[in-house]
Amino acid sequence: MTPLVSVILPTYNRATTLARAVNSVLNQTFADFELIIIDDGSTDDTPAVLRQFSSAGNVKVVPASHRGCAPARNLGVSQAQGRYLAFQDSDDEWLPHKLERALAALEHTGPDTGVFYSDMIRIFPDGGATAMTAAEVVPGRLINAATLDYQPLGIGIQSTVIKRHCFETVGGFDEALPRFIDLELFIRLAARFRFVHCRETLAKYYFGQGISTDRAALVAARRHLIRKYHRQLANPRCHLAQQYLHLAVALQNNGEKLASLRCELQALFTSPWHPRIRQDALALLNRRGQALAARFRRSPVISR
Repeated sequence: MTPLVSVILPTYNRATTLARAVNSVLNQTFADFELIIIDDGSTDDTPAVLRQFSSAGNVKVVPASHRGCAPARNLGVSQAQGRYLAFQDSDDEWLPHKLERALAALEHTGPDTGVFYSDMIRIFPDGGATAMTAAEVVPGRLINAATLDYQPLGIGIQSTVIKRHCFETVGGFDEALPRFIDLELFIRLAARFRFVHCRETLAKYYFGQGISTDRAALVAARRHLIRKYHRQLANPRCHLAQQYLHLAVALQNNGEKLASLRCELQALFTSPWHPRIRQDALALLNRRGQALAARFRRSPVISR
């Protein structure tokens, strides 16, 4: 029987957390799924951990040479049979009702709806935790007016279930990105499809060392997104300017000063304002963004 859901789980040298992630998938209250684990060239005890699950009839392990998260996920999708796609990370954890809630929400939606996502909880290395409330996604919108950053920023791939035909329509994960891989996929999905937001916490995101704390990856990803979405960001121009500010902060170029400016501008845009104040803030943002654009224009990563 063809499973309704294909769960893709890429892993690379995560032997200490992998079993927790796999078990959180296998212990779902919804059972009509296959789990495809992509071993992305691990050199630790990952193969030994995976042998624990060799008797599970719905688990498939695909060995691969190490290429990174996006290629591993795309490889997993190429092996998938399900009508829905879900993605788990090898250091995170699903709550037992994650797939059940997602399928109940998606099964009776039309072709204009493509993604289910939920809130999450962030777990810190010291055991502390904090709620992660995801933003609402408006179809066709690139920038969130409140945050002045990409609209789907903060949605975790662990919390989502995606209709496969929607995933294939937008073309899968961008393998050129070292970070913001999930975000960039969501940007393309939001341009075409509706998202269903479940305000229940259905995933645990374990914060620690990895892609999300790699500053060099952050800089490269910000540059890639500016280049890829330059035309959309240019109208209105303040959105492009703001992305250059984010890039400058990532580069730690005059770090404290630029960070303070960003906080100041965020406050102006997220509180009630007189139209003239808003106009002046936009002008300031544009001037600062144009200066940063000139500074970075010689970079081969940004120039068109």
